[in-house]
Amino acid sequence: MDNINNKSHGDILQMEHITKIYSNGFVANNDINFTVKYGEIHGLVGENGAGKTTLMKVLFGLEIPEKGTIKVDGKEVNIKSPLHALEHGIGMVHQHFMLVNNLSVLDNMVLGDEPTKGILYNRKLARQKVLEISKKYELPIDPDEIVGNLSVGLKQRVEILKILLKGAKLLLLDEPTAVLTPQETKELFVQLKKLREKGFSIVFISHKLNEVKEICNRITVLKMGQSIITRDINGLTENEISKLMVGRELKVDPYNKNLKFGKSILEVKNLSNINRNGKYALNNLNLSVKEGQILGIAGVEGNGQSELSETIAGLLPIQHGEIRINGT
Repeated sequence: MDNINNKSHGDILQMEHITKIYSNGFVANNDINFTVKYGEIHGLVGENGAGKTTLMKVLFGLEIPEKGTIKVDGKEVNIKSPLHALEHGIGMVHQHFMLVNNLSVLDNMVLGDEPTKGILYNRKLARQKVLEISKKYELPIDPDEIVGNLSVGLKQRVEILKILLKGAKLLLLDEPTAVLTPQETKELFVQLKKLREKGFSIVFISHKLNEVKEICNRITVLKMGQSIITRDINGLTENEISKLMVGRELKVDPYNKNLKFGKSILEVKNLSNINRNGKYALNNLNLSVKEGQILGIAGVEGNGQSELSETIAGLLPIQHGEIRINGT
């Protein structure tokens, strides 16, 4: 097996006493300790605002902490930018992808680090590197495809390949399944398990506790900017994890089937909206909301939810159809 290192135990990452305070006085990270072992998938969980993404931004050089130390492979490092992070083998896949839609997969993967022949871009060498990394880690991709034409799952694959190409051995994944279909999530988990078997370490940030249970070896729970606990995932139930996250038992009241709703206060009829890529974000959408009613809008991110809310709020123009509030 092609392992990236020969270390079967110990920590690839140690973050000690990390404190990040923003200019408005908000303490996003308060004396956090966080470790990741070689060859593990480590879940980082907590409510919104608990400090998960900020901690990863500190690790990736997007935020500079007021206090704390970071050690990679046992050596203290000073990470002041994403470039520094990549130099130490740390790569991050953001929830919102950092890709240029009108460029090819190949050009996206080497963007900013293009191989050259003399002073010219060596596209042949770039293609060779992309195909080699794709084959090595069993993540097939067409290097000539325009990124804007790819599915969300394949765009995420490009992001993962991009940081592998740059030499990352510790991967930071911020809400990686938030934008994926269930089938794409299954495929991602297969890929992550293969990377773990090859010796990579992965930080998996998620609110989906069933996925954390399925994919992670250990978890760290953050609450109000502090690390509450780090432990093996085995033996922990989803309810126990959620209780650690919020500090109390969560109880859901049973649905009252006898609820009666009032008049319709919002009506959306035949609403259509074409996005900047020339595709339908909304296509003849109809819905109504009555007084006292909670209407859920479900779907994978990027399927029109933002356009719907922004159109109702008046931030986007109505291209076709109508919206009525209280009948007008």
